[in-house]
Amino acid sequence: MKVTRHRPKILEALQEWFRIHKEGPTLEELCVELGMQPRQKATLQRWLQTMRGIDVEWEDNAARSLRLLAGDPEVEPRPQIAIPETLRYLATGLAEWEKRDQKERAHIPEALRIGMSRMYLTSLLQGDKTAPSNIPEFFDWAKNSVVEWKPAAEIKHLSPDITLIEDGLVSEFAEQWQVTGNDVKNQVQEKILQDVLEHCRGHQLEEAYRAFRKLIIEHPVLPYPEYRRSLSLPQLKPLREFLLKTYIDLVDLAEEKNYHFCPRCKYLMRRGQDETYTCRNLTCERESAKLHLPPQPPIPKHEAETWKAVTLGVHQYGTIPGISEIKLAETLTKMGIRVTLWPEIDEFDLLVEFSKKVRWAIDVKDWSYLDEERLQKVQYRPNATETFIVFPDEREPALRIKVVRQQIEPNLGGIRLRLMSEIIAKAKQTLEKKHNA
Repeated sequence: MKVTRHRPKILEALQEWFRIHKEGPTLEELCVELGMQPRQKATLQRWLQTMRGIDVEWEDNAARSLRLLAGDPEVEPRPQIAIPETLRYLATGLAEWEKRDQKERAHIPEALRIGMSRMYLTSLLQGDKTAPSNIPEFFDWAKNSVVEWKPAAEIKHLSPDITLIEDGLVSEFAEQWQVTGNDVKNQVQEKILQDVLEHCRGHQLEEAYRAFRKLIIEHPVLPYPEYRRSLSLPQLKPLREFLLKTYIDLVDLAEEKNYHFCPRCKYLMRRGQDETYTCRNLTCERESAKLHLPPQPPIPKHEAETWKAVTLGVHQYGTIPGISEIKLAETLTKMGIRVTLWPEIDEFDLLVEFSKKVRWAIDVKDWSYLDEERLQKVQYRPNATETFIVFPDEREPALRIKVVRQQIEPNLGGIRLRLMSEIIAKAKQTLEKKHNA
């Protein structure tokens, strides 16, 4: 009997199952793990029969007796270390190294240290011996083609001419792949959001992109069964590999007896020295207190070990900004207005359509300070009636939008600055005009 072509997928699901559960799954549960309908258990049973005695075994008529036999090294799961992230750490560390005075180069930049550690561990796990193990070896390696490091083969369309150092200087590739700022770890993690955006634009995956964004905003922390179901959703299947890098084990974020979550963003809170818990985002703290949001129920460590959470960088740069975008979209939708989130694969945040002739393009900015240069990068949308940059009302005391927009708007090419309450009020007026016309 020929072994089913679904063998790798079944083995991956079973290995992930036994990482968390002591007993084997039922056929119905394994169907869910594989993204199948429970009614397809007869089909799954036929597939398993082709693997019986080779990969799996079970006791006839005994519940939950399915077990894995000795693993095949070709399908054994390995810890996931994202190669693009590793290269970004290396590129960032090299760029920082190049800027330092000769005396300062005795201290390895943190990004370079992280990148080299990840690179060495990846090579170790994959049985590749080409990774450098010290700084002199690394600088010699960095002059050669990146694709000579075998794990880099997972990055598609990587030219064999690409190096990290070229003619003794940081290469153009490294300059493009570096991140800037003080929060290197979170900014490297944020790049997964850019990778998803570029992938979706390149393959015209608008619905997949929208589903991905809503997932990381509305569910930054997930119980394991919900996480697995998300991986199998039709609209998210094209982004499965990105989701595997976006969500990590919750317990990797912190070591706690009980895990507490922010009532606003639903993400893991930090424990202070006084044993109190606060959100990583100050706006969440303020809004939770202002709105008297009830606390989320904590979960004990033994339960948390099966949960997944987005990385800190994705939470900071993806979850938090998206809260205001979805809030505005939901408010306008309840008013009976047609709203599309992230239209044209995130060309802007909201397309608000009152009719074929009246359409607004909105970019939501949840900023702690006003940056005119960043505002000027927002494009006026000629195919929309009006283009707005909208700020949450809670930002008004610090940003003073109502005052400064008189000086800023003339430099924005027709774009208007508004608070969220103002845009909602304007939407109500527009609806009234439409109904009275």
